Amino acid sequence: MSTNTKERNGGNDAAGLKRPFMLAYTVKAIDDGRNSIWSKIGAAWAHKDGQGYEIRMDALPVDGRVVLRIVKDKDADQSGEVIDRSP
Repeated sequence: MSTNTKERNGGNDAAGLKRPFMLAYTVKAIDDGRNSIWSKIGAAWAHKDGQGYEIRMDALPVDGRVVLRIVKDKDADQSGEVIDRSP
């Protein structure tokens, strides 16, 4: 695993530790696609060998689409739904 991955993962490589490497979201378009609602539904932790991830889901999306985003410091305490402008 790269040093960069370890740093983002808080130095903790094993699954089940406090800080995940990625957060999982389901995304629903609103306002004719101009905005979207991002609902956090899970998290992913990097494997110690850097060859994969363990994903733990709290919910499953209705449409089957899961978006994984790397955790940034501002995301660490984020929970619930976020309304954001669609790209």
